[in-house]
Amino acid sequence: MAPYLAKHGVSAIEFCKRLGISPNVFQNADGWLPRAQCFRLGNELAAVAGDPFAGAHIGSSTDLREFGGWGQSVLAARDVAQACALASDNVSSIHRGSEVRFLVEGKTARIVFRFTDRCEFDPRQFIFGSLAVLRKVPLLAGEPSGIKVRLTATKTRGAEALEECWGPNIELGCEHDMIEIDRELLDLPLKTQETGPSKATTALTSTVEVARLLSDRLSDEHEHSLKVTAGRVGVSVRTLQRRLKYCGVEFEELLDETRRSEAIRLIREGGYSMTEIAYRVGYSDPAHFTRAFRRWTGMAPSHFPSDDGG
Repeated sequence: MAPYLAKHGVSAIEFCKRLGISPNVFQNADGWLPRAQCFRLGNELAAVAGDPFAGAHIGSSTDLREFGGWGQSVLAARDVAQACALASDNVSSIHRGSEVRFLVEGKTARIVFRFTDRCEFDPRQFIFGSLAVLRKVPLLAGEPSGIKVRLTATKTRGAEALEECWGPNIELGCEHDMIEIDRELLDLPLKTQETGPSKATTALTSTVEVARLLSDRLSDEHEHSLKVTAGRVGVSVRTLQRRLKYCGVEFEELLDETRRSEAIRLIREGGYSMTEIAYRVGYSDPAHFTRAFRRWTGMAPSHFPSDDGG
């Protein structure tokens, strides 16, 4: 998501802040957002980027290796048939509330995607992203012409842009959202690249590591410099800046957001004085903390509501 937003000149930090989501939720591969929040996130991405198919573009730019255990199991399959079966059977490990079925009938096979209950928000972008990722599984056969994408979505202006994500074999207005595969592709071995992590993976990994380091050492002002952080991550300052920029994040912006999130968490938790909170988030002068908090929230920290009603 962050590289996509950066490409459209949007700060990932500011985007999350606008939606009331802490970027910290994306630091943990096992973290979950409520499904309604995921749908809203996709819709807001499309709106802020002016891209009616934002989900498809994000899904198509995401490497299978970036999906943790799910992606690793798919890439370790003996052939495309097993990869498709594993992708369908284990989909709950990457998101919940959807159903993915792998069906083989005659000369074709299908990966059918659908939601199992009512959707609170328009799920279109989430569907686009999921299908773009699922298409990558049979694509491991190395034969894109044998793969088609069927969408329930109706044809709209700019739909030709979908070919960037799914190739030319797209059909709109179908009964189900699915990936259709020529039967002979299923017996082919996977053509995986024996390379290191992708540029996106490397940049995101470094960004997550920086966020974790800042969070763990927030009370120590001496740990907040770009130079010290780059050394702890094991890269040069210039390399770290480049990786953060790829994700649409500046170092100072990430530090500021980490302080804001932690300060709000501590206030809501209760039991701490404002001076204690100031020190915990890296301000030696409580007055500086108060000014920063006003900039973050528009109010003094002492007036911010806590969970205990204070």
